[in-house]
Amino acid sequence: MRTDIKPRPKNLGVIAIIVILGIVAAITFFGSINIVQDGTVVVVRRFGEITETLTPGGFNLRFSWIHTTETFDVRVREAEIDFNAYSVDAQNVRGNISIQYRLNPGSAAQVAREFGTLEQLESMIHAMFNQQILNTIASRTATYLIEQMHLIEGELHERIIPQQNNFHITITNIALEGLQFSDAFRQAVDSRIVAREFQEQTRVEVETERLRAQLELDVARLQGDAIVVAAEADAQAIIVMARADSEAIQIMLEVWDDLTQEVREIMLRQLAIETWDGALPRVVANGDDGGFSLILDTMGN
Repeated sequence: MRTDIKPRPKNLGVIAIIVILGIVAAITFFGSINIVQDGTVVVVRRFGEITETLTPGGFNLRFSWIHTTETFDVRVREAEIDFNAYSVDAQNVRGNISIQYRLNPGSAAQVAREFGTLEQLESMIHAMFNQQILNTIASRTATYLIEQMHLIEGELHERIIPQQNNFHITITNIALEGLQFSDAFRQAVDSRIVAREFQEQTRVEVETERLRAQLELDVARLQGDAIVVAAEADAQAIIVMARADSEAIQIMLEVWDDLTQEVREIMLRQLAIETWDGALPRVVANGDDGGFSLILDTMGN
């Protein structure tokens, strides 16, 4: 019996094996090249055990059939958290907060050991953020949250920042977008604020009026004191002048007998001039002794 089937070359199987091995080697080689992008860190495991981290730059070759890799993004990330909480006085508070943070590049291997993947880490970070927000809201009354909203971000900083080392992150910004309350409660608080502002305005007006009255009283008291001082000064001056006049008359009486007639007349004329009120005398005549005598009009015209 004749057949046309040719025998298979002996080296065909060897060639097939070589080709397969070449393909496997190529896949292994190209699959083992690790290109680390900027802003990332690659954690390398060998048979599941973390051995090293790779950072951007250079040529990294780790055989894929021995090593596995996990990429961690170390750029700034943002967590947008919508929360629904209750204040200490059981008022419902809703809001939104934005928190920016980044993974510390040198802690990527530690994160992989403690938390696993980056997604698992972020899940725990967001849970921590949300819990701290709830704790902050629950520690304040709704009225405080409305009237002192600008202080809430600071309180969130004080609660959240100390937690960052537990997750190997650095928090770069915390922004509270706003708080929302029920319409009925908001209206009640607004009415209370308006009433308080009116009360404060009234208090200021009353205090201003009191100060004005006190000022007027002080001015009146000073003016009264000035009048009293002036009156006392005038009285003292009158007393001094009267005493001086009395002493002058006493001296004149003591020396009167020793004066000549001419000097007496001169002194009487001078006295008449000083005491004259501008009215003409009723009687002007010579005395019995031929001297000059003057009778003043002391009764008026």
